[in-house]
Amino acid sequence: QINNINGLTIDSRMVQKNDIYLPIIGTNYDGHEFINTSLESGAIIAFSEKKSHKPNIINTASVKSEIYTLCYQWYKLSKSKVIGITGSNGKTTTKNLIHLIMSKKYQCSKTYGNFNSTIGLPLSYLSTSLNDEFCILEYGASRPNEIKKLCKIVQPHYSFITNISNAHIENYKSINEIYKTKIALYEQTHDNGICFINRDEVTISKNQIKSKIVEFSIKNKANTDNKIKINVPNHLSYFKKTIQSIYIICKTLNIDDKIIDNTLQSFDLPKGRGNIIKYENYNIIDDSYNANPKSVEFAINRFNKMKNKGKKIFIFADMLELGNKKNEEHKAISRLINKSNIDIILTYGKLSKCTYKNIKKTILSKHYNDIEKLKIELNNIVSKNDFVYLKGSRSMKLERIYKR
Repeated sequence: QINNINGLTIDSRMVQKNDIYLPIIGTNYDGHEFINTSLESGAIIAFSEKKSHKPNIINTASVKSEIYTLCYQWYKLSKSKVIGITGSNGKTTTKNLIHLIMSKKYQCSKTYGNFNSTIGLPLSYLSTSLNDEFCILEYGASRPNEIKKLCKIVQPHYSFITNISNAHIENYKSINEIYKTKIALYEQTHDNGICFINRDEVTISKNQIKSKIVEFSIKNKANTDNKIKINVPNHLSYFKKTIQSIYIICKTLNIDDKIIDNTLQSFDLPKGRGNIIKYENYNIIDDSYNANPKSVEFAINRFNKMKNKGKKIFIFADMLELGNKKNEEHKAISRLINKSNIDIILTYGKLSKCTYKNIKKTILSKHYNDIEKLKIELNNIVSKNDFVYLKGSRSMKLERIYKR
């Protein structure tokens, strides 16, 4: 019967014929309530933590443990080398671009979307082909030690950390605890693998790493064997440092310069991650997928360097998951804005009011708790050739500014 299995799913609405259904108990739902529905929809087997004597239901003490066991078996059978990526910012775009480049030469798979958690990553990995040559996985962590746990389930052969900052700090005691969680990706890399380390962003002792190390510095050009000469397209110019890291990784894995260059020219940023949208007679930079202090600083620096004929309008919404540092961090953003060439700042949400209060008077600024009123104000002040930059945490849904 194992040969008839089509796939695995935790969503009963997505069940296809001969799937295995894995019910997860979430905050707002219990997947066990949909076991019968999944079997009626064609699932060949369903696991259950609630005892059942029905045929095609396998009783288990832990569905998560079953997922991890299946994942471990899949890892032993798979031919693919796992490229593991983590970091506080830029990991999804890095993963997507590496996958796009590597796919030009090798059979590759990747984490779907941002399926990078202790459930999402194993399920992503289980959806890969056993014949893949490479699998690019995003290792996410919103709590201490999660990356180490993920590496125990799917151990990376190659690893890269984009950067480490105080994203999701609400669930951590300190920035050092975040560092220890992220750095586990390097510590857990396969002995015969390679750790790619950008010394500008990550500091780690070589004694902590068992695998081979390829280290580099974009700022100092130290310890870098490759003379980097890349034609970075205009729409990715602000992403230049990360592209240089991606170049080194792909070159080490035997990808030709021409393939990398051609792929860069055709690469489009994922929605909400800094892509530029032509909207009516002005431009919107939609960077609203998420926000933390480091990524907002990155956004302001990027906006600063952009050249345009019209005004620069920055719409900033709350940064969440900052714990007791939330007011301090929002105030710090105002200092960055005050040093910038931004013409107008519109803030939205309870926390960003702290940013608004500390904006200097030479910058036109207004604060809103109502997204509809903010939209009306934007329509009143925006004109031809203006650039409007959207930045805020995912749950603030700033894309509503232009999506009807």
